[in-house]
Amino acid sequence: MRLLSALRLVLRTYRSHPRGARLHVLIRFFTCPFLRITRALPREARSLIEIGAGHGLFARLAVAHGIRRAVGVEPDVRKLHPVEGVSMVTGYDVSVRGTFDVVAIIDALYAIPFPLWDEFLTRAYERVAPGGMLIIKEQDPTSIKDRWNHAQEWLSAKLLNITLADAFDYEPPAAFVGRLSRLGFRDVASKRIDFGYPHPHVLYVARK
Repeated sequence: MRLLSALRLVLRTYRSHPRGARLHVLIRFFTCPFLRITRALPREARSLIEIGAGHGLFARLAVAHGIRRAVGVEPDVRKLHPVEGVSMVTGYDVSVRGTFDVVAIIDALYAIPFPLWDEFLTRAYERVAPGGMLIIKEQDPTSIKDRWNHAQEWLSAKLLNITLADAFDYEPPAAFVGRLSRLGFRDVASKRIDFGYPHPHVLYVARK
């Protein structure tokens, strides 16, 4: 999907949402390389769960990319509004059972305290169907761009109160790839996808 087509889809999908939600979605759309992430979706994938889905933006784009069944799980009830093609669920990752071809975690892991990562990622592993894929998009703390990222997240959480994050934990890509491998994922890879963006976006993909 091209940028203008995706933008039209986003505007149409969220046109009936509250003004603040529409603004938030547009800011996310222009500051996060969602279309680069959708290119990592396996062609054969038919089901997806996005954990920490926010307004369900990535899940909606995944549906447009060919995903037939998409579930978005989000604990912040302020962000829960109907999204075309996506089943939005209020709660945390344990709120939905079963397995999916793709488990996506887009800019949500940082909000979980570091000591809980292994437990959380183990549950994510259990949600991935055999042969399925884990997709995680986070920030690279080793990049100079990370200063801007921390400033923005602090503003969002502490001043604007638009996120429930109570942690700002990141791990260097090499260490995080090792963590996923240790937890049982295979074919783990990382890739910087931040060209043209002010944030140090890094994409992780792994198979079960």
